[in-house]
Amino acid sequence: MANAPSPALAAIDYDRIQALLNSEYVEEHFHAYIEGNDNDEWVTLELDDGEETEAFVVFDQHRIRVAVENFDSPAARNGHSDHRHYIFKLVDHETREYEVRYQPVEVDAEGEDTLDTFPIAEQSAAIQESAVKHFEALEAYIAAKDEQLTNIKASLPPAMILNVLGNMESFDALKSEFEEMAAAAFVDTYRLDPEFSELVNDDRMPRSYSACMDRTEPSMTDQDWENIENHTASAYFIVRNIFSERTRISVSMVTARCLGNLIDKGMITAAKIETAGLAHGLVRWRELITQMTDAVEQRDQKSMLLALYKMFVRKPISDDDKLYTCGMQNLGLPDFVIAFGEDAEPSEQEQIDSVARFEKAFLATFGLEEASEPLTPYKKRPDFGYKLGDLRHNPFGYTLIG
Repeated sequence: MANAPSPALAAIDYDRIQALLNSEYVEEHFHAYIEGNDNDEWVTLELDDGEETEAFVVFDQHRIRVAVENFDSPAARNGHSDHRHYIFKLVDHETREYEVRYQPVEVDAEGEDTLDTFPIAEQSAAIQESAVKHFEALEAYIAAKDEQLTNIKASLPPAMILNVLGNMESFDALKSEFEEMAAAAFVDTYRLDPEFSELVNDDRMPRSYSACMDRTEPSMTDQDWENIENHTASAYFIVRNIFSERTRISVSMVTARCLGNLIDKGMITAAKIETAGLAHGLVRWRELITQMTDAVEQRDQKSMLLALYKMFVRKPISDDDKLYTCGMQNLGLPDFVIAFGEDAEPSEQEQIDSVARFEKAFLATFGLEEASEPLTPYKKRPDFGYKLGDLRHNPFGYTLIG
C-alpha cells in the first residue's frame, strides 16, 4: 500500500517549482547550456536543522534535479560512489500539472547504472520530508544567489560608454545635441554622465588614448595628439542598460551617427569607446561613420557591419597563448578568441594574420561569408580578458575560432 503524501510535501506545488525555474540564477544556467556549456553545479545547501550538505544540482527548462550522496545503499557498502535524487518537474503548463519523483540509487550493488525513478508520494514519510528539506534549502540558496546577482548588476558599469574631448566651457550644447539626436533615434536612455564628465583638462587622457588607439589601422595624427593634450573638457555619454543583445547593434549605430554629428559641428576634438578600449583619430572616425551611413542607404549589410566592427571592436589582444577581441558586446555578440596551444605564444605574423581571421569569423557569424574555420562556444572559464565589473567585460562570453 502506498504511503500518504505528507502535508509538507503537499506544499511543494506548480508555482513553487515554476518560481525556481524562473529565477535569474537558474535561467542563466539554462542559457549557458543552450550555448554549449554545463547546466549543472555542485552547491552547498543548508538544511533546516542547520546541517550542511553537498548537492549536485542539474537545471533545465522544465525540471530541477538534486542529487545528494547516498551512504546507505548496497553500492555504497560495496565501495561504489552513489547518490539519491529528488526531481521537481513541470509536466503541463496549461493544466499546471507537476510531479516530484525520487531516484533511490544511481548504481546497483555491482556499480551498474540504475536510473529508475518513482513518485515521491509513494515513498516513506522520512524520504518525503527529506525531499521537502532539500527543496526548501535549494529555494533559500537560489534566493540568495538571485540577490547577489541583483546587487552585482546594480553596480555594473553602463552597457555603452563613449568618451569625447573638447574645449567647451559648458556641457549644455553638447548634451542637448547628443541626447536629442539619440532620442530621435529611439535611444532616449543615452545620457551625459554628470558624475565623470568634467570641464577641466584631464592629464590622464594622453596616456589613455595612447593605450586605446587602434593598432591594426593606425589613424592618430599629430593634430589628434595635440587636441588630446590640450583639451579643456572630457564628457562621457552612457547607456546604463541594454536589455536585448539585438538592441546593442542599433545603439552602436546611433552612437556612430551622434558622434558624426558632433564631429561635423566642431563640438569635439577626440573620441573613444570605453566599452571596447578603442580610439581612432577624428578623421578616421568620420571616415568609418560615413562608410556606415552610406552602406545603410545602399542597403549594403556587409559594408555597414564592417564599419561598425572597425569602430567598436579592438583586436588583436594578446594573452600568453591566445589572441582575442574586445568590444563585440557593443554589437550584441561574444568576443572571438584564437588559442594557439599551451605555451605556444603567437608570433608577430600570427598576430597580423589574426586580424583577417577575426574579420572573416565576424562576417560568417552574420552569414555574409562562409566560415573558413570552425566557430564554437569557448566552454572553459576564461582566464583572460575582462572580468565582470570591468567596463570592457563581455556578458556573452567568447567564440573559439579554429
